[in-house]
Amino acid sequence: MWINVQSPGPEELVEFMRATELTPTDAGFVAERHHRPEITVREAYLLLLIQVPVFDRQARVTYGVPVFFVVKQQQLFTLHYEPVVILDKIRQSFESSLDKQEEYFGDEALSLCLHIITLLNEAAFHKLERLAKHIDIAEDAVFQGNERKMVEEISVLTRDVMDFRKVIRPHTRLFATVPHHALITPAVIITWHRTQGKLLKMWETLESMFESVRELSNTNYMLIQHKQNELLRLLTIYSIVVIPMLVLVEPFFDPRAIDSTVVDHVVFWVVIGLLVMTLLFILLKASRKRLL
Repeated sequence: MWINVQSPGPEELVEFMRATELTPTDAGFVAERHHRPEITVREAYLLLLIQVPVFDRQARVTYGVPVFFVVKQQQLFTLHYEPVVILDKIRQSFESSLDKQEEYFGDEALSLCLHIITLLNEAAFHKLERLAKHIDIAEDAVFQGNERKMVEEISVLTRDVMDFRKVIRPHTRLFATVPHHALITPAVIITWHRTQGKLLKMWETLESMFESVRELSNTNYMLIQHKQNELLRLLTIYSIVVIPMLVLVEPFFDPRAIDSTVVDHVVFWVVIGLLVMTLLFILLKASRKRLL
């Protein structure tokens, strides 16, 4: 039997404590809501706390939602104070499938608990796959000359990966040790190790993605610096040519002089026009090369 409690009020929370028969210490632990993931072993039950990564689409921020699991001999209780869409979908899939009910609800409650955690981890993997696609898109955009436009996007992607790492990091050793308890059967031990393996695989994936976005950020910065240096080189060459030309032309063809002629005016403004056209040509060329 699986009982799930979401966003409980005071009365629901008290009823949850009564139904699970938690010790006062564990009851206070659950009531405080925010903790690092851990496993507490009691004679009558196991208390597990994991953080489920949830992505806020509007803020583009990933954060962990605490989910408590209380595992007894034939009962599984879950409690979370914030909505977890994927957990609701898992529960609905169980309710709509008699085969799944027979397969998982007939075994020990701890096996069901580990299966649910595995499904949550698989959902997290799907989120990582989508994030990896965004990284690939950003990489293609960078090497197509959109370095400046991708600065903010790469920063957001880096934050997404870092936030995901913050959620998953505390889980890397959570299932490393199998506790001694009557609920831990040989079959459960195998599932336990698989759960730990999936978490380690997720952490390795995150580490690889973190390296990728960091290298992408460095590459993007280097490309921007290269383009800035190239533009600066063109403008430097332009200034080296323009300044001496103006110094040479103005004394001989100064239109502001008292004895200036029409030729002085024509030559002076032709030279100015040529310099302006040259500058516009440089800027146009820089724009085509996406140096601006």
